[in-house]
Amino acid sequence: MTEVETIALLKRYSEGQISAIELRRALGGITFGDVLIELAKRELQLPRAPKASRQESIAAARALLFPKDV
Repeated sequence: MTEVETIALLKRYSEGQISAIELRRALGGITFGDVLIELAKRELQLPRAPKASRQESIAAARALLFPKDV
């Protein structure tokens, strides 16, 4: 895989377009630690969940973990 292809994959991961597992497989089964190193080398951030999606997930987790509070 070329450097350009690697950077493209890392950017897609950073933007939340592909999962960590997809990225690791595409890069030959590298570890998550290697992913962090590669992101840092290129000053790319870890992906973040969209705020609306994150709030829905938190609410669902709270309802599951603390059913009396709902």
